[in-house]
Amino acid sequence: MSTRCRNDLVGAKGRIASSLNSWRESIASAQEIWNDATARSYYAENFSGMEETLTRMIASLQEAADVVRSFERAVEDEER
Repeated sequence: MSTRCRNDLVGAKGRIASSLNSWRESIASAQEIWNDATARSYYAENFSGMEETLTRMIASLQEAADVVRSFERAVEDEER
């Protein structure tokens, strides 16, 4: 069960990383079209924390997967 849990965490991390890449591409595309003082203000007010939040989510999911893996190893060691 823990391997499945770890795989689920890693899978979720991968999907969020993919979303982060799509987010960056979308923002870059929008900035090519709309890049003035109003746009910069809008981006700062509405999107300033998005990339940081997604990055923290990715890191947290990796940490959780690492914890599950350490549990797996501890159980394997006890079974030997």
